[in-house]
Amino acid sequence: MATPFSPDKRIAPRVPTRVLLRFRLLKSPTGEPPEPELHNGNNMMSNISRTGFLLSTKNYLEIESQIEVEFPLEGFREVVRAEAEVVRANHANFPNQGRYEYGLRFLSMHPHFREVLDSYFQAVGA
Repeated sequence: MATPFSPDKRIAPRVPTRVLLRFRLLKSPTGEPPEPELHNGNNMMSNISRTGFLLSTKNYLEIESQIEVEFPLEGFREVVRAEAEVVRANHANFPNQGRYEYGLRFLSMHPHFREVLDSYFQAVGA
């Protein structure tokens, strides 16, 4: 039996943010083909940590889906690119707005972007 999610079991502290991001599906547990282009829609990152982030989007994703993401960090002149996996889904949070929330875990990131992300967390005191 799975244990319930507990915010105090998080590996890294979350930092609230409001960042528009782009993403595309790389791998789906249901066998959907990878998407050729990044979604330019209204995809919002609500918080971020060194290990992952919370995504609000109109696009439906399955748990274990893997995506490619790119997003700017406030105060840095960089667009971070990474791969992430959906580890948690809330398909009922904004049903009247046609939006879903997903908790994602970073899978891979170029060392340069990891350094940029670490600098960001130092700057915000996390």
